[in-house]
Amino acid sequence: MKFESIKKRFLKAGNRAAGFTLLELMIILSMIGILSAIAAPSWNRFYAIRQLNTAQDQIQGSIKLGQHLAKMQRRPYRFVIEQYGDIVRWGITTNPHKDVATDLIVPVEWKSCSQNISIDTNPDTNLNQTTFRKIKDKQQWFVVLDDDGTVTGQLGRVTLIAQGYSEQRCVIMSTLLGETRKGKNYPVKRDGFTCY
Repeated sequence: MKFESIKKRFLKAGNRAAGFTLLELMIILSMIGILSAIAAPSWNRFYAIRQLNTAQDQIQGSIKLGQHLAKMQRRPYRFVIEQYGDIVRWGITTNPHKDVATDLIVPVEWKSCSQNISIDTNPDTNLNQTTFRKIKDKQQWFVVLDDDGTVTGQLGRVTLIAQGYSEQRCVIMSTLLGETRKGKNYPVKRDGFTCY
């Protein structure tokens, strides 16, 4: 009943033109602008954290794939991760050969994440947040997986950061059996690390 009376009022001939005035439109547009300005930083942070979580999942998955391949083929593999310019890329390789010019390990296939993610090396302190074995003076780290998928040598972690934000995510090789776990940053350090 009420809907019909509103409809008749706007469809009635002789009624002034229905619509919004310029002032009403400007008020609505300014309200939309203010709300967008408030929401944009939150959305950007949410998106950066989502990319960080995705990169963390992909890196952990690649390490587990390397362990699986090592067990299935009964031969050692290496998981390699590097900061290549402004992107993080990683790969697994069974027969690590080094590039003669750069002395870096070159896997068969590289995988990478979005450009606003980087490896946290924390140059401001003596304690690096990324502790996998590092190739001297290069931005490349690796883990050796034995033919049964266990870690040969040094345990460690790789810590990722979203550029422009204080968020960190890490993948930690926590046991010699090759157990991996994921962590995130906390305000209180544990054993000198903010990501655990």
